[in-house]
Amino acid sequence: MKKLFIIAMASLMTMTIANAQTIKDDIQASEKRAAELKKLMDNQPKACGVAEIDNYATAINNAAVLAIGNSEKMSNLYYREIGETKDGVTEVKEQKPTAQDWTELGAGIAGEGTLLKKAQESAEAAAKKLQAMGEEAKNAGNPMAKAKAAKQVKAATAVVAYGKDALPILVNETAAQAKAIKQIIDTVKSGKRL
Repeated sequence: MKKLFIIAMASLMTMTIANAQTIKDDIQASEKRAAELKKLMDNQPKACGVAEIDNYATAINNAAVLAIGNSEKMSNLYYREIGETKDGVTEVKEQKPTAQDWTELGAGIAGEGTLLKKAQESAEAAAKKLQAMGEEAKNAGNPMAKAKAAKQVKAATAVVAYGKDALPILVNETAAQAKAIKQIIDTVKSGKRL
């Protein structure tokens, strides 16, 4: 009986440690994706002057800004929860986040999902508009009009390419944040430690 109890406790401790490591890995992966998004945003092309395409870029940027902010907030709350700095140094002066702090972050991540959906919907309109612009440029009779249209298509293509690069990172980040926050909230509400 004593051996069974020890085995059960060892199994429980192993699962708790594995859970903590998984959350920490999720946080670190989130930080990397946020850095990728920042890099993309720093190098984003200028607006092209076509409403559908510029709206797409704006929707991507709005979702990215919120994703980066949520990633930073989740990371900060996590490290406060475990009582460490990002460098692994023990920090006892910081107040642990409350369940409400985590729940508010969860609401922010839900808002991020809404912005992401808007970005995905505007991607379709941007792709259709870009295709139509390409056809117009190809069919332009006047060489001056053709050159002007080709220049606008090139600018629009750069904006759409930026969106295509950022959107998969945003989708992965939002899904990972939602999964991590659910796991964290469940753990915190159960009274267990991260």
